[in-house]
Amino acid sequence: MKRLRRVVWGSMVHWMILTVTVWGLAAVPAASGQFGLPKIKIPKIGKQEAKPAARAKKQKAPPPEVTAITPSSVPPGWEGDVVFTGQNFTTTMRPRVGCSESVKTQSFKVESPERAVLHVEVPFPVEDGACGLALEVPPPGSTAEVEPSEEGTFQVVEVKSATFGISQSSNLPVAFSACFVSEGETFPEEIHVNRIEISMREKEHGGCKLMVSADSVKYVDQGKTVLDQPASAIKKLDQILLQPPIGPAIPVGFRITLANGKIYNFGEDMYGGRVPKEGILEALKRKWKK
Repeated sequence: MKRLRRVVWGSMVHWMILTVTVWGLAAVPAASGQFGLPKIKIPKIGKQEAKPAARAKKQKAPPPEVTAITPSSVPPGWEGDVVFTGQNFTTTMRPRVGCSESVKTQSFKVESPERAVLHVEVPFPVEDGACGLALEVPPPGSTAEVEPSEEGTFQVVEVKSATFGISQSSNLPVAFSACFVSEGETFPEEIHVNRIEISMREKEHGGCKLMVSADSVKYVDQGKTVLDQPASAIKKLDQILLQPPIGPAIPVGFRITLANGKIYNFGEDMYGGRVPKEGILEALKRKWKK
């Protein structure tokens, strides 16, 4: 009988311990939430996800570098292409030319990573001097037509290995606004009337251009070469004067006389604007020492 009581009592104690244990485990999540205890995270069995790879840093492209500029100096009145030679050129970069405000940069084209061409027009008068140069490079993703986003700014690279400037001593041809009117002896009245008509005709084609250097003179009229001579072939330069009925004579043009006797008559282009302060005739005399 005593043995039977011990067995029954032991079974009851075992049942009570088991019940308390189960109740305690079930109450853990509730208690942790109630009293702010940290929740226990049970790791899942199986293959863990790999951590995402770190983003590769974008490598900045090397900045453009200009090693040579041709021509390196141009005279007032000059117009033409200036060639930039170097490396790492991009189609989106743009030049900054710090010359006189009247100097015009009309177009810029990057032909390759090593070559770019800038079209420059230098009017009269412009003082001699060096021009500051820099290349403006937009951030990655920008284009030549689109402004950079707020996240990126332009990079300005100063050109130090090459120079460009304006110089009266440059021997490059200068364009004067003078229209070829006629050849041979001509009355001043004809020069006056014809140069007005020619000026109006050539206005929409960029105007009349007498190309002059210290060594040569050239004039092309609608693709036809009218005059192309070395400066040594020029014998004399004269002004053409129109005498009105009343008052002093009026200059309406000038003539270039060659050593072979040929005469070429020119009148100032009314719409061209390529006229130095001293006038075209005086500028020619000074350049050719006539």
